[in-house]
Amino acid sequence: MNRFHRFDVLCAWYKEYATVKGFRPRTVHEYLLEVAFFRRWLEKQTEVQDIDEITPAMVRDFATVLYDKKKAPATIRRNLTSLKSFFSSLYAEHKLYIDLSTAVSLPRIGKKLPTDILTEEEAGKIIDHLESLTSNTKVRTLADAIRLRDHAIFEVLYSTGIRRGELMALRLGDVNYSDGLITIKQGKGGKDRVVPIGEKSLEIVRRYVTSARGMFAQGKSPDALFLTSKGASMGRMTVRETVMRIVREAGITRHVKTHGIRHTCATHMLNHGADIRYVQELLGHSCLSSTQVYTHVSIKQLKESHRKFHPREREEFSDDEAPEESDEQKPAAKGKTE
Repeated sequence: MNRFHRFDVLCAWYKEYATVKGFRPRTVHEYLLEVAFFRRWLEKQTEVQDIDEITPAMVRDFATVLYDKKKAPATIRRNLTSLKSFFSSLYAEHKLYIDLSTAVSLPRIGKKLPTDILTEEEAGKIIDHLESLTSNTKVRTLADAIRLRDHAIFEVLYSTGIRRGELMALRLGDVNYSDGLITIKQGKGGKDRVVPIGEKSLEIVRRYVTSARGMFAQGKSPDALFLTSKGASMGRMTVRETVMRIVREAGITRHVKTHGIRHTCATHMLNHGADIRYVQELLGHSCLSSTQVYTHVSIKQLKESHRKFHPREREEFSDDEAPEESDEQKPAAKGKTE
């Protein structure tokens, strides 16, 4: 009999349980990969025969191994979060007699400032490049259609700040052209939301749908908004490579991926005075602290602008702008004594 038969049965149960609870399929898959890694460690490093013999000390020993491997705190947190979810679910549903999740301590990690944010000049450079390829060109060839599709992808990402997975999941009916809105269905956390899209960006999407998408669509093509040249829904790597190619071909040498466009959208809006709670709603953040990371970037730019442009910092007060002297600073008039 399989030494870890009950462990394997409970992994299959957890897969169904997490799916019913609304976990995204990719999340469930990644969690189970981490649990499988823990299972292999148990087989090699312990004498336990199955899941009921696991002790909190073993769970802590496994966490120590992760730290000893010098893994990044974010990676360790992801490893242990998967294990914590697995054990807490088993205990909550009375599949285990002890709550092993209490033995899992997650490392604290600070929020890193995004490093792949485009400047407004760089974003403008990309848009100018895309417009030079599509504005005066009728879609006659497959290459023309691909260029217009790529333009529409960048416009949607930059205008709305949606995630890569949300872009991939967009369907033709999710775009409301009359109201300038896009419906995001089953975003992160399984939540739906509606986001606005700018008029210029919407017009590019309209042009793509009416004059380019039909060159990709085939008899059995899905109703996905963005298709590959072979008529299939775009995958994660295809979207990523498309964005990186757009940025590179526009002459931007920095490494900017799909999520960098999301960072860019949020930062540029905050730089121009958008309310942080509006940006939170736009991005689909359930917690304001997730959005506040962008304010740090904006504040850095604000401080730099203050240093560069405030007359006090530049020591460029003109005579008219010079601060008035107080009575104590004014020289005494000649011939007068106090």
